[in-house]
Amino acid sequence: MASINNRWHKVKLSSFCDVIMGQSPPSSTYNEEGKGLPFFQGVKDFGRIYPSKRVYCIANTRKIAEADDVLLSVRAPVGEVNIASERCIIGRGIAALRVKTRNKNDQRFLYYLMLFNKKIWRQLHSGTTFEEITREDIENLEVFIPENILERHKIAEILGSLDDKIELNYEMNKTLEAIAQAIFENWFVDFEPFKDKLVYSKELGKKLPEGWEIKPISEVIHVNPPRKLRKGTVARKISMSDLKPWQSWIESWSYEEYKGGPTFQNGDTLFARITPSLEHGKTALVLILDEREIAFGTTEFIVLAPKVIKSDYYVFYLARTRDVREKAIRAMSGSSGRQRVPDDIFDRILIPVPPEEVIKEFNNIASPLFEMITVNARENLVLARIRDALLPKLLSGGIRVKVDVEEEFPEETKKLEDIGRKKAKIQVSLEEWLRHG
Repeated sequence: MASINNRWHKVKLSSFCDVIMGQSPPSSTYNEEGKGLPFFQGVKDFGRIYPSKRVYCIANTRKIAEADDVLLSVRAPVGEVNIASERCIIGRGIAALRVKTRNKNDQRFLYYLMLFNKKIWRQLHSGTTFEEITREDIENLEVFIPENILERHKIAEILGSLDDKIELNYEMNKTLEAIAQAIFENWFVDFEPFKDKLVYSKELGKKLPEGWEIKPISEVIHVNPPRKLRKGTVARKISMSDLKPWQSWIESWSYEEYKGGPTFQNGDTLFARITPSLEHGKTALVLILDEREIAFGTTEFIVLAPKVIKSDYYVFYLARTRDVREKAIRAMSGSSGRQRVPDDIFDRILIPVPPEEVIKEFNNIASPLFEMITVNARENLVLARIRDALLPKLLSGGIRVKVDVEEEFPEETKKLEDIGRKKAKIQVSLEEWLRHG
C-alpha cells in the first residue's frame, strides 16, 4: 500500500460510515400480506436470491436499512455483502452500513470496499466455533480510501457500470423467460388456441384438445438419458448450489474428475429431486456448454430430455408446471430434510401429448427467446470476470482510476464484441417476432 499513500489514506470504517446492527422482531409481528416493511434475516435474501415466502413486519423498530444501504452479514458466514434495494427491517444476521455523506456514489464505493475486504472477517474468526462479528469489529476495521471524493466516485462508476450491465441482462432474461412461459401455459395448460376443439378426458378429469393422446411423461420424454462420460475425465460439474431459484440459465460451475452421477448435454433439463430445492424452483435448462460437451452433476438431479416430444423448451417448461412439481413433491420419500423424488414418478404422471406440428410451432417461437437468454448469460460471465479482476486492482490503488478496459482485458473485450454482434442479430429476429407475434 506504500505506493498509494500519497493519495489514499487509512481510516477506521466508523469515520466513513454509520453502522446499524439488525435485530429480529418478535415472530408475532410477521405477516405475508404486505403489512409494514419487508423483513430480511440474511444478506442472501436480497437481490436475485429471494426467500420462498416474502415476509413483512409491522414491529416498531429502529433496525431499518434504507434503500442503497450496504448490507454485511455478521453471523456465519460472515463478510457476505449486498445492497438494500428497498427500505426494510433487518434481522440479527445483518448490519447496515450507511455513509456519513449520504451520497449514493459513496454508498456504492463502500459496497465495493466491503467486497474487497471480505476475507478480513474470515481471518479474524478463523478457528472459532461460531463466526460472528460485532459493531466494534466493523467500526474499528481499518481501510484505505482515496482522499479525493471524485476518485472514489470514479471507482464506483467503473465497477458499477459493469454490474449495471449484468443486472440489465439479468432483467432482460427474466422477461424473455416469462414470455416463453406465458406462451407455454396458454397453449399447453389452458389450451387457448384449441378451445374450439376441446373434449372431456376421463383420465385427466378435464377438457383437452381433440386428438391429443394421453401418455406417461417417460414414454415421450427421456428420463436420465445416457450421456457418455468416461470415469476419471475432468469435466464441468454443475451442483445444486449452481442453480438459482426460478431461473432457467446456469451461471456457475466447477471442474472436477468424473466419478459418477447424472450426465447431460446442451438442451437437457435439470430437475431438482430433493427438498427444499424442488419447492424453491430449482429447475434449469442446460444451454451454456460447448458443442458436444458432456457435463455432470450430483444425484440431486433428475435429467429430462426430448424423445417423442422434440423440444428442449417444452420439456423445460413442462418440468416447471405446477401439476408436475406438485405430483413430484407428493411422491417424495425419505427421512425429514433428505426427501427425494423417485425416478419412476415420471412413469405415473400423465400428460396430453401435442401433435408434432404444434411442438414445432412452439419451438420456433421459443428458440430466439432462449438464444438471447444464452447470449446474455455468456456476456454476463465475461463482464463478471472483468469486474472481479478490476475490483482488487482499483481498491488497492494498483491501477489508475481512468481504466482502459480494452488495454487491460483484450481477450475479454474481443469476446464482448463477438457477443454484441450475435445479440444484434438475435434482437432483429425478436423485434420481427414481436411485431407479428
